[in-house]
Amino acid sequence: MVRRAEFWGGLFWLAFGAFVTWQGWLLELGTLREPGSGFVFFWLGLMIAVFAVVITLDGVRGRGPLLADLWRGARWRNVLMVILALIAFGFLFEGLGFVLCSLALLLFLMTFVDPVKPVLSIPISVVAAVGVWYVLEKVLLVQLPKGSWLEGLPLVG
Repeated sequence: MVRRAEFWGGLFWLAFGAFVTWQGWLLELGTLREPGSGFVFFWLGLMIAVFAVVITLDGVRGRGPLLADLWRGARWRNVLMVILALIAFGFLFEGLGFVLCSLALLLFLMTFVDPVKPVLSIPISVVAAVGVWYVLEKVLLVQLPKGSWLEGLPLVG
């Protein structure tokens, strides 16, 4: 039981679901017709907790892989590269701007972490970075950092 991945994963999500439920309760539930700010959080946390109980019970019954089996064959080099790339993204985001940072991150991930042919990786990166920028900036009107390197260009605005 204690060595099953489902048991420990279920306990983690049960604690998380209980925390979200509790925070939703503290935010005020309201009613079904006039929900309060904690209404969605309360019910979402409750659903997470219920699913977590089912998963934990599977672990208690001895179903699922052992905890050690989950880490067998893990590509730790790739995990480390993704973490470092996301840290670099966070530090460079303000200075370089959303589009350039996102483009660089996607190209890095598709070149070094999980290699994709450049014929695919370059257009996918460009379309994804510019597409997400367009939706966030122009459609949803979210202000994203443009980057200090773009500040005097007439095209940005």
